[in-house]
Formats: sequence, structure tokens, C-alpha cells
Amino acid sequence: MRAERSSRKFIVAVPHGISHAYAMTPTLLRGLEVLCAIVEEGSATAAARRLGLSQPAVSQQVARLEQRLSLALFARENGRLRPTVTALEIYAESRHAFDGLDRVLSLARDIHGLDRGQLRVAAPHSLAPDFLPTVLARLARGRPHLRIRVQHGTYEQITAQVAARRVDLGIAKAPMLTPGVEAIEIAASPLVALSAIGPARGRPQGRQRPVPPAVLAKEPLIMVGRGRPWREEIDVAFRRAGVAPQVRIETHTVQSACGLAAAGFGTAIAPEWLVGCLGRSDLLVRPLDFGIVHRFLAIYPAGARRDELAQDFALLCREIAAWRATGMAAAAEGPATEGPGAGGQDPRRAGAAAAVPDRGGEEQRGARTTPGLSLAAATPTKPAPSAPRA
Repeated sequence: MRAERSSRKFIVAVPHGISHAYAMTPTLLRGLEVLCAIVEEGSATAAARRLGLSQPAVSQQVARLEQRLSLALFARENGRLRPTVTALEIYAESRHAFDGLDRVLSLARDIHGLDRGQLRVAAPHSLAPDFLPTVLARLARGRPHLRIRVQHGTYEQITAQVAARRVDLGIAKAPMLTPGVEAIEIAASPLVALSAIGPARGRPQGRQRPVPPAVLAKEPLIMVGRGRPWREEIDVAFRRAGVAPQVRIETHTVQSACGLAAAGFGTAIAPEWLVGCLGRSDLLVRPLDFGIVHRFLAIYPAGARRDELAQDFALLCREIAAWRATGMAAAAEGPATEGPGAGGQDPRRAGAAAAVPDRGGEEQRGARTTPGLSLAAATPTKPAPSAPRA
């Protein structure tokens, strides 16, 4: 972080003779930055490389900082700098201060970016290829100057990016306990089992009974998210049923799990809403009796001027996922009929801009509505439509 040329001074109750040591000057900021780099990197050499300085320059900054604060910050051992307890205490406060300054700068960039029409969006990998572009295409309508930057990651990474104001909108999961993040619920989704459709397993007629853990454990399973909290919930459900699941494949995304299930490797377990977002018609979907519900959220930085966009974003996620779920049900019954896609083309393949009904071109916020949902509300008044079950 480059320090400002103009100095800022904090008024503190200290003897006159040492008050100059606590003036917030560029030199002091640079010294604290060097201290943080040494502690985080583990050596002066690595800190110098990170800061683009020579090792003698780093040592010189350390000496100046120790002299300025009249404190011993590092012990010299075999040519290496080892931080003292005092240095670690100062590091903790310095890191907190630098993070605060970073948030101020990010807020300024956020305000400037909004004025210039820039939107930074983050979503899980499974939604990246098709669902997210469809949502963003609808979101961009009526906003011709909107420039969009897309990032992908885990739910935890997305939440951290939003909290740090490096991302304007994201898709995450509840519970949302991270400070500095606002959330709007998109969907409450139970788990479903996904398997290939073949001669031995056609599409059953009528509503199916939920499959309990004891029955599902007999099938070869494709599991997602090993080591993650929501995966632990599934493992606990099997343990409570007194059974050990036959895990054949471990993977990291719901999208890959669906592909593996369609290829006949076994049965995948995934949230029903995500399956609806993917819009796959080549899978048999069965409800599960696990008692686990995943709540998906649209999140944005607290205090940012993104609440209207976040509400529109959450609404579009609900609408498009529900429409795709309807498309999955239609595909299960027979060939796609003429709909939003041109010339009877399957609308899931007709391109992002045409992938969901336009509702007559209504683009004003008040004109787009979903049954049971007020656009200004933080959560829907009833659950979003469920993905079809064959």
C-alpha cells in the first residue's frame, strides 16, 4: 500500500518529548507495512520480494521503525529476523488498520464503479457455464452501459470477496454469519438423488416417495464437497441411519456430479434448486428423506448502493431456475414444443438472452413479479418452485 504524501497526526496523551514518534507519516506507514510483510512471509528475504525491495532496504526500514517507536521488534538469530511478542502485538493492530484502509479504498472504487456502470459478480462453478450468463443477460437489459466482471469460487470464497467489497453481488449459502454482508434469500432447497435414465431405470409415473438414507446407501454414490460443512450433514444422516454409504466417486461441483451420474457411474446427491438451475433433462430426479434443506442467498456488501440490483438479481435467479425446472419436466414428457426459443428450438440452447420468457418486455422493477414475492421483500413469502421429479 502506497502511503499518502500528506501526514495525518493522532492527538494522544503522551509526554511532549516522545509525541513525535506517533505522528502518522508515510515513513511510519511504510515501516509498519514492512513489519506486516516480514511476519506474514516468515523472513526478510520473502518480504523484500513481495514488496519489491532489496533485503538491505527491508532491514533499514525495520531499524527505522524500531528507532521511531523505541521498541525492540525483532531478534536477530543466525542472520534471520524473528519477531518479538511486541512485534506480533503491533502486527495484529497494524493488519487491522491496513484492512480498514483497504475497505475504505474498496468502498471508493465501489461508488466510482457504480457511477461508471461496473458490476462485479461471483458465483459457484456449477452455475458459471450457462445459468449465470442467462441471469446476467436479463439483468443487463435496460442497462446498456453496465460492464460486468465475473468471478467463480466456493461459497466461502465468494462470501469473503463480498465482505471485502471486491465483489458487488454473489451467490452463497446460509447461514450467513460474516460481518459486512447483506443477504436476500433465493431459494430453500431439499436434497435430491440423481441417476442415469436407462432400460433398467425408466421414468416412474406419479409422485415418488422420498428415499431414506438406509435405502440410498445401497447404491454407488457420487458425492460432492468432501470436508465441507454441508457434506458433513449428509454423512451424519447416514451415520444416524446406521449405514455406511458406498461412495464410488468424489468430486467438487454439482455440475460434474450430474455429468458423472448421467454417464452411469452411480447416484449423485445435490440440492434440488441447483439441479433446476442446470436444466438437465437426462437425469432421473428422486426426492430424498434426509431432512436437510439448503438455503441459497444473493449477497452484497452492507452499506453499498447495490440493494436494488441485488433484489433484481435474486428475483431473476428464482424466475430462471423455476422456468428451467419447468423445461426439465417438459423434456421428461417428450420433445420440446415451441416456446421462448426461436423456431421451436429448445430454449435452454437458444442463447442466454432468449433463455427465459421476457414477460412482455417489462423491464421496470415494479413490473417484474413472481407469485408470492414482493420485490422489496428480503425473502419470498413461499418457497421457490421445486425442480421436477420424474
